[in-house]
Amino acid sequence: MNEQQLRPAYLAGIGISAYALWYFATAGSSLPAVAFGVVLAVFVVRLRQLTADS
Repeated sequence: MNEQQLRPAYLAGIGISAYALWYFATAGSSLPAVAFGVVLAVFVVRLRQLTADS
């Protein structure tokens, strides 16, 4: 996949992961919140790597 296709996928992943992180954090479920926090961090790092190359 090229950059044009990956950027919206990473942005969607960031949005969904951020919502899930908020949902589980406010519900008091720490284990899923931590998992989605890690997923969110991975998506952000990958997006920054993608945009730094262009």
